[in-house]
Amino acid sequence: AYTGNVIVTGAEGLDTLGLARSIVQDIQGTDSNFSGKTAKISGEALNKRNVNEILGGLQNGALIIQRAHNMNDKTVEDLYRALQQENSGIIVVMEGVRKLMDTFLNKNSKLEECFTARMDMEALSDAALVAFCKKYAKENEFVLDELAVLALHQIITDRQTNDHAVTIMEVKEIMEDAMDNASRKSVGHFFDILTGKRYDEEDMIIIHEKDLM
Repeated sequence: AYTGNVIVTGAEGLDTLGLARSIVQDIQGTDSNFSGKTAKISGEALNKRNVNEILGGLQNGALIIQRAHNMNDKTVEDLYRALQQENSGIIVVMEGVRKLMDTFLNKNSKLEECFTARMDMEALSDAALVAFCKKYAKENEFVLDELAVLALHQIITDRQTNDHAVTIMEVKEIMEDAMDNASRKSVGHFFDILTGKRYDEEDMIIIHEKDLM
């Protein structure tokens, strides 16, 4: 229990919890010693529970601690002591916001020693997100014109902040709204058909700047 545990961090808005779950599922599918249960609990909730009882019920399994940086001093000490076992097997994954987790780990370096792997999720660049949007549109038989691409870059840039990383799910929703707008029958779209601005040479519906607004 005292080794082989994992820390997963990322900016606010990234699916770090999904990555934590994927890690546990991968180990579960490849390690024959993984025969126990899997559970998830927040750091706040763990502060109100008995750490030994929780880990004791997950022998040869895994525990994901969401927002682990919210654990108080007593819970940290209880978790550290509970992990100092050679004859019991468990994988603990601590998940949280990167900056908050760094501060937490600096304060609790003793507990960090039990976590021998760390994964930090990075936000996708604006260019990578726009590339995804183009691919997603094409898969649905849509294409963005040049002004729509520029508008998309601006939308993503406006949403990217130090405290929030734009995710694939966000831009996917933006594209779904744009595709709905581009598909909607209106006088403007009828005019686009007449002027040849509705479809490209491959008969894909063109998403214009106005469809993103």
